[in-house]
Amino acid sequence: MTFNLTTDNLCLKVLTSDSASMVLDFYKRNRNIFEKYEPVIGDDFYTIEHQKKILNFEYQNIMKLVMIRFWIFEKNNPNKIIGTVSYRNIVRPIYESCTIGYKMDHEYINRGYCSEAIKATIPLLAKELGIHRFEALILPDNAPSIHMVEKLGFNYEGILRDKIIIGGKRLDHCMFAYLANN
Repeated sequence: MTFNLTTDNLCLKVLTSDSASMVLDFYKRNRNIFEKYEPVIGDDFYTIEHQKKILNFEYQNIMKLVMIRFWIFEKNNPNKIIGTVSYRNIVRPIYESCTIGYKMDHEYINRGYCSEAIKATIPLLAKELGIHRFEALILPDNAPSIHMVEKLGFNYEGILRDKIIIGGKRLDHCMFAYLANN
């Protein structure tokens, strides 16, 4: 599996626990935005130790090819994380599907970087892992995210009721899917 990728503007990398301080900085800079859309698990989420644990856990799962997370950097600034795109719940060979997730630093939204990262990584997973179906779960009021996935060719498939607990409440999510041409 390819762990490092370069696009016109970006470097996409799989990181290890050695990068926990960069990851923590990314989450702290964007805490107010991310917590609206995702569950924060544990009071220690915003610590180096917790980020090291997460990075180790994810790396073990990457080695098993059940997930992969690419951290997004601008080509000219390889020491500051500006986003992430991840593929979880990778199921092969029968389903050939996964769930995509993404986050961008608040200072880097609306620059096309998230779309650029997704456009580069979907074909990679389709080619190297045989993934055919990519699913995105998005809160119904997250219009910018919905707009982006629709521009990328994802199709709306319906509402998943009470799908994820965020802020202590079970919230509905819209299901979008993209089918790769393997």
